[in-house]
Formats: sequence, C-alpha cells, structure tokens
Amino acid sequence: MTNPNLSTTKDVISLTPRQMLDGTAHYLIPMYQRNFAWGNDEIEQLITDIIDAQINSRTSIGHKNYYLGTLVVFERPEPSSKHKVFEVIDGQQRFTTLSLLIIYLKNYFASNDNDYDMSWYEAQNIEFESRPKSTQTLNLLLNDNLENYQHFDQDGLNPAIINGYKSIEKVMKDKFDSANPSENQHHKISIQDFCHYLFTYVQISRVPVPDETDLNHYFEVMNNRGEQLEKHEIIKARLLSVVEKADSSEIDVADKQPLKALIHDVWEACANMNKYVQYGFSTTLRTELFSNNLSVLKPKDFNALLDIYKNDDEQNNTQASKSQPPSLYDILADGFTSPPNPNDTADKGDDDGISETYYSLVNFSVFLLHTLRIMINIQSSNQKDIALDDKQLLTQFETYILARSVSKMSQNVETKDKITPLSQVKTFIYTLLKSKFIFDHFIIKRNMQDNKGQWTLNKLTKGEDKKNSYYKNSFENDNNDLVMLQSAFHVSTPTTNYKHWLNAVLYYSYQHYQHNDIGLDSTAYLSHIETIARAFMLRRYLTDEPDDYHHIIYQTPDFTQISFTNTDASLTPHHLRAQIKQYLRYDNIRNIFVFNYLDYLLWKDEKYSEFTFTARSSIEHFYPQNKRDDKLFINDKNKEDTLLHSFGNLCLISHSLNSRVSNDMPDVKVKYFSDGRDIKTGNIDSLKLLKMIQHIDDKKEIWDKTMIENHEDEMLEVLMQGLNLTSKDTES
Repeated sequence: MTNPNLSTTKDVISLTPRQMLDGTAHYLIPMYQRNFAWGNDEIEQLITDIIDAQINSRTSIGHKNYYLGTLVVFERPEPSSKHKVFEVIDGQQRFTTLSLLIIYLKNYFASNDNDYDMSWYEAQNIEFESRPKSTQTLNLLLNDNLENYQHFDQDGLNPAIINGYKSIEKVMKDKFDSANPSENQHHKISIQDFCHYLFTYVQISRVPVPDETDLNHYFEVMNNRGEQLEKHEIIKARLLSVVEKADSSEIDVADKQPLKALIHDVWEACANMNKYVQYGFSTTLRTELFSNNLSVLKPKDFNALLDIYKNDDEQNNTQASKSQPPSLYDILADGFTSPPNPNDTADKGDDDGISETYYSLVNFSVFLLHTLRIMINIQSSNQKDIALDDKQLLTQFETYILARSVSKMSQNVETKDKITPLSQVKTFIYTLLKSKFIFDHFIIKRNMQDNKGQWTLNKLTKGEDKKNSYYKNSFENDNNDLVMLQSAFHVSTPTTNYKHWLNAVLYYSYQHYQHNDIGLDSTAYLSHIETIARAFMLRRYLTDEPDDYHHIIYQTPDFTQISFTNTDASLTPHHLRAQIKQYLRYDNIRNIFVFNYLDYLLWKDEKYSEFTFTARSSIEHFYPQNKRDDKLFINDKNKEDTLLHSFGNLCLISHSLNSRVSNDMPDVKVKYFSDGRDIKTGNIDSLKLLKMIQHIDDKKEIWDKTMIENHEDEMLEVLMQGLNLTSKDTES
C-alpha cells in the first residue's frame, strides 16, 4: 500500500494516527506556537469522542471512518533529512495529545506483557523547536524513564505534558480497567479493540499551505479566528481539487474556471444558514438564477446552472479570480487579514439590510448531510441510510462523492452516464443549491426581529418596482397550518442530528418543486407532512417494532396507506384505542411528539390565536405522583394500570415550569396557569393542558379518577381521528 505521507506537498490527505506517527514524517512545533495547554476536560473529551464514534459506527461489514480534526502544516525544505519535515501551524494541541496517547498505549502493552503489536512506534516524531525540554519530556515518557529521572525539579521538564500524560492514564484506566468498570463495559470494548479502531478508522486531515506562505501572518489569522478549520471547509477544498485534477476526457479545459467559480459561489451562498441563498450571489446572477422577482429557482439541472455561469462574462472575468481556489490558498494570499466571509459575495445594497432576519433550524454541516442523503437516495435504487451526524461529515463525503469506488454505484442508477467523483461533485452542487432554496422558502425559521421569536414560513420576493425585496408568506393558503405542524416537529427533536422529519420534508419538497411561481402546492404539501406525522406516530412511537426513520421516509410506497402495524384489520376502534393507551402511559412514551402532535390536532380544530409551539420537554403528572397526603391514589399508586400514570393525567410543560408546580395539586396549578393569562386564546404551554384546566374550571369539580378517564378518552378520540384509525361517524 502506498504510504500517504509520500503524497505531493499540495495534497489535502487523510491519515490515521498510526500513519501520522509511524516515523515516515517528522513534525516541528515552531517557536510562535503556544505551549501544550490541554487539561483533563479536553483530553477526556477527545478519548470519549473516539470511543463513542467506535460504538456508533459499527456496521455489518466493519466500522466507518471517524474524522477527528485537521492538522495545518508547512513542508520545510530539509535536504539532509530522510523524511519529510512539516512545521505544524494549526492543530498542535490535538496532535500532541495523540502523541501522548500513543506513548501511553506503547507503555501499557509493554508493562502488561500484552501481545498487541506496537513495534511500529519506535520513536516519537514530534519536536518542539524552541522548547527542548518539552521534547525531552516526551522522550522520557516514551522510554518509561520519567520516574527514574533524578533531576526533574531542577531541570524543569514540561509539567503540562506530564499532567497530560497522567490525565490520559487516568481516563484510559477508567474506561478499560476491569477493576474500575466504566460506562463502556456493557459495550464490551477492550483496549485492544480501541487501538484497532484508533489506528485503522480514526482520520486526521493534513492540510498543507503553499511554499510562498507568510507563516507568521497565517498563524496570526488562524489564531485570531479562534477556531479550527471547519470540516465543511475541508470538503469544499476537496470538491474543488476534484475539478482541478480532472483530465480532458472528463471536462473541457475552458469549463474548469466557471465550474470552480460556480462551486465556490454556491457553497458560500449556502453556508450562511441564517441568510437566504439569493443574497450569496451578485445582483446580475440573482436574476439569472432566481428570476426577476427572486422567488423561482430557474435552472432545472446542473447543466443549466453551469450554462448561466459560462454565459456570464462578468462572472468569468472577475468572480473566478477573487474566489475560486481549490484549497486554503486564497485565505493565505496577500491582502487578506481574515478568512473570506461568505457574505462578501453579495452586494451591499438595501436588499441586504433584511437578509439576516431569521434563524435556521440546523447548521451548515448538518444541512450538507441532509442534502447528501437526498441526492444519494434519488440517485440510487438501493437506498442508503446516511447518518445526520456532523461528526461523520468527511466520512460520508469520502464514501459517496470523493472516493473512486463511487463508480460502482452506476449499476444501481437509471442512467447511462458513468458515475465518477467529478460527476458526483456536479450533481451534489446542484442538489445543494436547490435544497437550500427550498429550505429557505418552505421550511420554518425563527423571526429574530420579533421579541417573541415567532415561527415564520416566508419567501423572499421583489415588489412590482423590482427594486426592493421583502418577505411574504410562502403560501396564500395553509401557511399557518404548515408553520404549526413543522414547529411541532422541531420542538420535539431540538437536537440537530435527529431531525428526520426535516429530511422527510426536504425530500418531498425537492421531488415536487415546480420551477415556476407556484413552487409547491400548499394543499398537497400540508397533506404530505401530515402523513409523515401519522407515519412517525404509527410506525415509530405506537408500536413494539418501530421502523427506522430512513425506511419510513424512503421506502414507504404510499403514505396514505400507512397503518397501525401492531393490529390486524379485524380489530375494532375500541381495541385499537386500548392498544394505543398502553404506548401513551408515563413509562412507555417514546417521544414527546405524541403530545405535540395532539396539540397540533387540537389547534387545527379550534385555531387558538395565541398558541405557539415552544421547547417543552417535561412530562408532568397533573395530579402529582409525589404527594405525601395523597388520598386519590393511596391504594393503587404502584399498580401497573394505575390511572396516575395514564395519558389522561399527563401533560407537557417546560423544565422551569415543572420545577415550580410539579408537586402542586391540580386546583393550585389551575390558579397558577390562569393568573394573568387569557388561556382561552391558547396562551398556555400546551392545549392538552388547557383541556385539563377547562375540565376543572367549567365543571367546578375536582380532578378525580373519573375526570382523568374522561379526559383520556376525549384525547384518544382526537388522536384516533388524526391518525385515520376512526372517523367522527365511527361508533366505538
């Protein structure tokens, strides 16, 4: 196998820790770098992240790669050295920690007479140019001679490196020492398993800078930036390098420049998730891409998109020169005092004054994975479940876009065109632009200019004068219903890595978008999202054998025929209701979407003017479960079928509210919720909770078992009708 360390200087390459530290390359930490400064928290997080990735990346054929970070380097011309010598510009804290981890593992296996082979690590290959005692400390640790070194205090070895080694020792013993069981023991990961994963599947991207770089200037830029190179920036560089390396059989030389400009512009326009994609392009390109009113995505495929760039003389002559490099080189060019800002590609007219009104549901890295999943599942008849975890971003792009093996997918694609990395890059760039346009116009956002942070569903358009742009409702009909249902989904899964509903909605929108002023039919769009909600309820949350989300989204032939999987057709609505009751008991609820979906159905029926979905994740007992003077459930609190834990006695509220009222009796809670609020308009945490309050307020009765049962029956009937398991005319 070819050693990746022998790649050309300008290549961005991925290396395992073993490949980086096996002695085939030498790394210098220059004098302008700060001392090693990582402490217990950073070190433990690094090791824990690797272990978590190992646990979560298991597949039937092995593990998936895990991207750990970047190492930005400059190759020093050292004619006398038999190895390449790299000056470390960015990433030395993580790199030094990895060196200490490998040293620990070498010592561990040596002292425990273990047969795990670490013979490849003969000497540490990291040197601190201006801190010889730091280098000496590493050498002593590697040879396990630290305790025998007699002059530690007077000679002042690097205490930060020693403490880092001790932190690694403590974390590793906690994770893998059988005498100290840790959270990983039930996963049965041995230290040998950990090493195999670390040396085989963990990847670090080594990013070179060009020979003419002013290193002090670059380091100042990176230091002022205060963060490591983003993973999506590495991907952009890799995509551009695919174009740069393509030969004449794949692409005309004349097309390279506009293609690279196109990739750069689309990438940067999409990267700011809080800004509508139209603002990422020059004013001339905006109308070419999005029509005169900015509301229509005109190009229907990649070739049409590229033609727009090829026909735009101004873009070819000016934009490419200022914005196109295949890696980090423009960041380092003379005249840059900071990395390029994606906002800089837009003109600074009045249009941009309203361009960051909204706040996105996901970050750009996660959005790239949504786009990739959509593209691959449209492209291949064999659906691929691509995780929406941004820790796997580089791995997924390497697998489906950049790897030469992607050509094997061609047998599953209904096209005569051979799939190559270049063709995948082109397809992805168009998919990205279209997905971001759809995301901006048909997915909810937070209005950050509103003090309440209201959910909105707006599209960008221009007035009749064609001068000033503004936002308006995306749809003339059903706009509020779409806002409510999407926000119900969002607050149920606030974690970005698990927004499968968003992927389902984007996938549908991508497939059904019309390249005209209609865009999407609002009635069909709302109907489909409602079928997704029913599918998640019936196939994920109300069943003993839940389908995975990817199967539901991409392999459901007809959402209108989705059914309750745990029943047969002969069951009556009464028996269906009894089964659903069990999945809605306190200890059986799988996702708070069951509450938010019910609230959506209640809202849709009565249109409460003040109600909005907010982050509420505490499932509260309306009649408290921890009450010392309890009389209602004193004899059956611990029974399996007690009404205390039934859906009729449960509601969803915020954490802060839960801490204030959780142990109060229902009449006290009613007074608390009613004081200073117009709850009849829906100014309350939950519409289900409103119904519970109304039971007491309207009937002037106490919250007892009969009321709990009646409320549960009422709410179950709403759910049954919403899930199409019964109708208003159906008899129980």
